[in-house]
Amino acid sequence: MITKVKTYRTFFPLVLLVVAAIAQGQVTVSKVEPPNWWAGLPENPMLLLYGTDLTSARVTTSYPGLKVDRVEPGNEGKYLFVWLKIAPNVKVGTAKFTVTGSAGNSAFEFPISKRGCGAIASSISKRCHIGLRKDDVMYLIMPDRFANGDTANDDPAEAKGYYDRQKARGFHGGDLKGVTQHLPYLKDLGVTALWLTPFWKNADDYHGYGVTDMYAVDPHFGTMRDYQDFVSASHSQGIKFFFDYVVNHTGPDHVWAKHPPLATWLHGTPEKHPPFDYHFEYLVDPHAPPQEWENITEGWFADRLPDLNVDDAHVAKYLLDNAVWWMETGGVDGLRLDTFPYSSRKFWSYWHRELFRIYPHTNTIGEVYNFDPTITSFFEGGKKSWDGLDDGLSTMFDFPMQSTIREVVIRDKPAASLQKTMRYDSLYLRPDELVTFIGNHDQKRFMSEEGASAEKLKAAFGLMMTLRGIPQLYSGDEIAMTGGDDPENRHDFPGGWQDDTQNAFTEQGRTPEQQQVFSYLRSMIALRKEHAALREGHQWTIGAGEKYFVYLRDDGNEKVLIVFNQGDQALKLGLKDTPMDSARTLEPLMGAAPANIADGMLAVERPGYGVSVYLVK
Repeated sequence: MITKVKTYRTFFPLVLLVVAAIAQGQVTVSKVEPPNWWAGLPENPMLLLYGTDLTSARVTTSYPGLKVDRVEPGNEGKYLFVWLKIAPNVKVGTAKFTVTGSAGNSAFEFPISKRGCGAIASSISKRCHIGLRKDDVMYLIMPDRFANGDTANDDPAEAKGYYDRQKARGFHGGDLKGVTQHLPYLKDLGVTALWLTPFWKNADDYHGYGVTDMYAVDPHFGTMRDYQDFVSASHSQGIKFFFDYVVNHTGPDHVWAKHPPLATWLHGTPEKHPPFDYHFEYLVDPHAPPQEWENITEGWFADRLPDLNVDDAHVAKYLLDNAVWWMETGGVDGLRLDTFPYSSRKFWSYWHRELFRIYPHTNTIGEVYNFDPTITSFFEGGKKSWDGLDDGLSTMFDFPMQSTIREVVIRDKPAASLQKTMRYDSLYLRPDELVTFIGNHDQKRFMSEEGASAEKLKAAFGLMMTLRGIPQLYSGDEIAMTGGDDPENRHDFPGGWQDDTQNAFTEQGRTPEQQQVFSYLRSMIALRKEHAALREGHQWTIGAGEKYFVYLRDDGNEKVLIVFNQGDQALKLGLKDTPMDSARTLEPLMGAAPANIADGMLAVERPGYGVSVYLVK
């Protein structure tokens, strides 16, 4: 006789996963991943069952339209892989599976849900899976450090002892509800896409990059329903959501670290594993022997994060299904791919091919943390490289441009350095889709760099909003927040907590300097939205020198001229044989520098420091 021994709600709200087992400790199933699937989804899932005595287990179901294609035992009798075939016309409902072992039976239920943008939350908008576009402005948030929308989950019962706002590396109470409550603030700023650092379940990592359950929301951040409500609310405000996806590693407290599903699931063990090598430039070199790059893709990050062997077919399929599950459950628009070069290109090629087959309009953004465009461009998808592989990556964060902007604006390097960096755009297939930024959660805040000022921050924003590429902001930079290296660059956003003495989410709560920076950035975002040339137009260099960089954005319908100047000297540039040789007048759009065109010459008087923008007529 089969009896119910456990009801699961941990990773799938409103769905009961009923687990049954023989009382004498025979075959059991304690967990199923993924916990459900969708009718009409063009991908058959591979289930990973957790339990006991599963080595010789058989799995059957009589649910119409469902078939167990094959099963394969995992390690120690604790895991079982089950490949399903789901008919295209399968009906929504709950399938019952029987697991028969050498001693007794167990059973589990597996819901088949209706597809839609966030299928189990019917309120989620149908507008999803559409990816990042040139019209967008992205905004990065660390949920724990943005806003506390639900104090009840600050120190949750299932993960007590990690909440302490006084500790730089402790949980501070920010959560998904806090982000949801401040969506109007983000919309007012002009944000159209959000990237949140991971909020899936982990042990003690407030930043979320040490996952312990890839199918659950960490209780510090809320519930699965909070996740769905957040995405739904974002879409209702016209804001996309990008999930921060990690395939390179898990957290050290994941059950796989000591009990992997297969002997080949990880590269090594906690006691014996390859050392990590950060220098992924060797992957670009066709002459580098394996000893130069093996530890890049197989070493354990920070010598403690279990490295997933993504070239194992079971791991690769697990990670594909997991990404699809989050996409479907919440209506995700796209994925930010953490530590992209540190997982094999063979895996990425497979994973992207299958992901885009299911979601042809989504895209991915890779973290390729290097300042050399000859290296970063190697990882752009859409072309085969020397290794014969196309890794499929849609675009990446433009670290070379980020470094150049800081060098030019903060350290007064020659303005022409901007032009030199963009000379390498020819190495990319889609340089105008690179994601430009001036800072993120892994770098010292712009305003804490020696030589930085509010005026220089505004100039950096002015460049980012007018140069080619899709801009990405880091939460707090719009109010000139300071902070040194990690973790000082991750201070709480002022006003996100009830007992904060300042509320920078409101104009009244900002200091004069904060409001000046905020207003400037909001105006620049609005200008970018108003003029298609700033989003879609080809970029032409009109002139570049030690103290100036002048460029044009031209979409065929309008031309917008941008002048970046580091000094007070007037500029005079000839326009013959440039896209401006027929220009007659300039209409100021932003900035205070008077400019005119006469006798084929551009003259900019008293330019001062910063960015000026003109409509060319």
